[in-house]
Amino acid sequence: MKKNKIKGLQSLNQYIGELENKELQVKQQLNHNWEFFKSDFGSIVRTSILHKTKVDGRSSFIYWLFKIPEFNNTVGRTAERLTVKLENLLVKWIDKIAE
Repeated sequence: MKKNKIKGLQSLNQYIGELENKELQVKQQLNHNWEFFKSDFGSIVRTSILHKTKVDGRSSFIYWLFKIPEFNNTVGRTAERLTVKLENLLVKWIDKIAE
């Protein structure tokens, strides 16, 4: 609103009332938007993740999971440990057969 609209105490009170009404409308809209966001959060996240994987040409959650470096490193270390244990078991098994 223009500054020259307030010319006295009555117009100031009217302007304050308009601002309070506008504040109430903004709060109600914010509350509505927040409730909408909370109710659709799961689908928003799924859509965001699946859209990204479809853009990449892959729609697999596993493919997306392996793109995370921390997960990929953990799986790599676990696979390496399992390979070493399997190798040790094979060596023991071959040694038992050779005896």
